[in-house]
Amino acid sequence: MADNVYSSAKVISKNDNIQKYELGNFINSQPETNSVTTSTAILDDREINGRTDPLLVEVRNLSNKLNEIALKVSNIENDGVKGRDIDAQVVQAIRDLKHYAAFFEQATFQMETKLLKTSIAIAQKVISIEVGENSAKIAKQTINHLLEKIKTASKIQIHLNPKDYEILKSQLNLEPFIELHKDANVVAGGVVIASDLGNFDGNIEAKVASMLESLDLVI
Repeated sequence: MADNVYSSAKVISKNDNIQKYELGNFINSQPETNSVTTSTAILDDREINGRTDPLLVEVRNLSNKLNEIALKVSNIENDGVKGRDIDAQVVQAIRDLKHYAAFFEQATFQMETKLLKTSIAIAQKVISIEVGENSAKIAKQTINHLLEKIKTASKIQIHLNPKDYEILKSQLNLEPFIELHKDANVVAGGVVIASDLGNFDGNIEAKVASMLESLDLVI
């Protein structure tokens, strides 16, 4: 190449004068007035899903209250308050701090609960997608697992979703006393077994729902 980047690159300054690109020119081409702004964090209580999140409102109120407490402490340190007024304000400040410490603890617990429930909801969605794509494979594994539990049974009926039934009817090597049925009431990937030893439900979604119910009792 005849020209390199150094010789051909140009920078247009604020005065629209075309200059040859050099490090010094590039730096000097920045605006002469550099305003330094100090950003202040502002709690945003904007509407979420059409309503203001009450937790954000409480946090904003807490921030304002803490600023008031800080101002009181500053006045005390600067001898702005004398005698009994100091004692009264200190006591009130301590009460306020205890109150909002309890609020923070409760707010933290609520946030953890929301995050946990959201995580489980996402996991539930992922499981549904996984089951939808590999339902027959999952059903086959479930059948083998459940049959291990009822080895001594003499009569077994296996109910499968029609989609899984069509795939597995030629893949499963079952004993003569085991019957395979297609059942529209069974979800894809699920297995329901009826035997003389009892009935078994291998529905994954039912297990997840049961876990969620148990979680609700805990939290």
